[in-house]
Order: sequence, then structure tokens, then C-alpha cells
Amino acid sequence: MHIDLIHAFIAAVLILGTLFVLRKMRVTKAEGDRSFDWRVFVAVFAVMFLFNMLWPSGP
Repeated sequence: MHIDLIHAFIAAVLILGTLFVLRKMRVTKAEGDRSFDWRVFVAVFAVMFLFNMLWPSGP
């Protein structure tokens, strides 16, 4: 249980960090545009895929 909470916390930090970096690099769409953005999806998917390859969350 303790490891799962740490894994979830680090995953959340990685997702927020990825979004922050994408906004700083101006990769995302305009601030008011709430439509789906494939670039953001692929970036978050890649970061989470690599994270879960390095540290799987199960027994």
C-alpha cells in the first residue's frame, strides 16, 4: 500500500511536470482552447509508459 501511494504521487508529479514543460515550450494549444490535443496525449502517454516500465506498480 505504501509503495502504491508513492507511485501515484510520483505519477501525478510527472504528469503535471510534463504539462508544465509543454506549456513553457508552447507546444499546447491556446489557453482558452479546451479541445483534444494529440501532442499532449502522446507526451503524457510516453512519460507514463517509461515511468511504468522503470517502476511497475504491482506486486
